[in-house]
Amino acid sequence: MRLEIQIARIAQRIKQRRVELGLSIREAAKLTGTSPSTIQKIESNEMVPGIAVLMKIAQGFKQNVAHFFEDRDELKEVALVRRGERTSIRIPISNLTIEDLGSSIIENKLDVSMLTIEEGGESGSDPLIHEGEEIKYCMEGKIAYFINGDEYVLEKGDCVHFKSIQPHFWKNLHSGTTKVFSVVFNSIAE
Repeated sequence: MRLEIQIARIAQRIKQRRVELGLSIREAAKLTGTSPSTIQKIESNEMVPGIAVLMKIAQGFKQNVAHFFEDRDELKEVALVRRGERTSIRIPISNLTIEDLGSSIIENKLDVSMLTIEEGGESGSDPLIHEGEEIKYCMEGKIAYFINGDEYVLEKGDCVHFKSIQPHFWKNLHSGTTKVFSVVFNSIAE
């Protein structure tokens, strides 16, 4: 799917969720810890949100991040995701591509994905903070996770598990592409 279509889908779903919740742009900004201009620019496709902003919006709107970019029309009891049929989204500001590995079941609590982070990729200057837990398994490359002020460097085969309420962010340390298998238990989706 073309990047412009993916970005437009994110904008549409954020606006749709805001309207479902009966929130003005100002109320949505307060609830998500962002500014009204950020919400307005995202909804009108004038701004591509980074992963930290998407996490803040998802948390404030009581949604999994995947809700904003997946085709959620056909939720099932069992989701089979074939290798060539994964839904993915590219977040250019973070040099990040997220491939969904099966978050389309009814009332899911897990976001399971493959993260492909290109050289220089990082989550941004704002730390991510949200309810839940995360497991990150480095499949190739080298990545640093900064969790509650401590640095954890992962190379191929290394794994880190942490409570997501701790301020955290990441940065690709590899001179090429790093791949991370990611599982996020998102308790806000309950």
